[in-house]
Amino acid sequence: MKNYLILYTPGMCGTWLTWLIGQHANFPHYKKKNKNYINDKKETKPLDIGCFGADYFIYRHMSTDDYWLKDQQRDITANAEWLSKLQERGYPTNFTSWTFEENRRIRPVGEIANDNESFTKDCIKTLPNHGVFLEWKEDDNFEKVNKELLKNIVDEVQPEKIIVPIFNSLDETLVKRWIIYLYYHNKHYAIDDLVHWQRSWHEWSDYVIQDNPYGNNVHYVDIEKLTSGDNDEYLKLCEAINETPLDNAQEEIASYRNIMLEVATDFDRNYIT
Repeated sequence: MKNYLILYTPGMCGTWLTWLIGQHANFPHYKKKNKNYINDKKETKPLDIGCFGADYFIYRHMSTDDYWLKDQQRDITANAEWLSKLQERGYPTNFTSWTFEENRRIRPVGEIANDNESFTKDCIKTLPNHGVFLEWKEDDNFEKVNKELLKNIVDEVQPEKIIVPIFNSLDETLVKRWIIYLYYHNKHYAIDDLVHWQRSWHEWSDYVIQDNPYGNNVHYVDIEKLTSGDNDEYLKLCEAINETPLDNAQEEIASYRNIMLEVATDFDRNYIT
């Protein structure tokens, strides 16, 4: 099995990117699930997507005082149904101690499309620490990569390629969706300052490109270009995963872009005076 590891800073559409990669011919064709929210007009709309088949829980590599583990525990405390939902999706109670191979052998129930059960490639994203980061500190503008944790995960997954979305745009659509997401889920680090998040994402993107903390076997995706339908950016992604482009790639990209535009409209109505 050829594994492709998607690592990302939260908000940069990493789950959707994982799902899109997984739709190509030799991947599992994981199912997509809309994660809805209720806006200020009491309308139910998609805010995010789930791609549960690609989830790889990395708890066994995390210390008990890990910031990201504590952040996940805060979410669990706030949502008592979290564990039962995982169990409904096929995870037994001991899934937190699974190795990578155990994680991939016992995928969530019903997440692989029936039309591609003989796949030869897999796409994986890590939970709860999506970018394998060090603990964020108050004087930091962005999270930095935990190289020891990264090594442990790479040693276990043995990825053909690491895929990392970056953000080098002045467009505010992705950032507006992220801010709505934070507030809707009552995240303790919610900040409704567009400039703050744009600066943070730009500085993080500069950091990963200049310092190369993920190593040399990396393909960077300009996520604003990709989600805006830039075909050259999409073709570069296809080259990185060695796959033929999807016939309906632009339709899928446009569908996701429309979700973000709808959420951005809600942001403008509530935060822009």
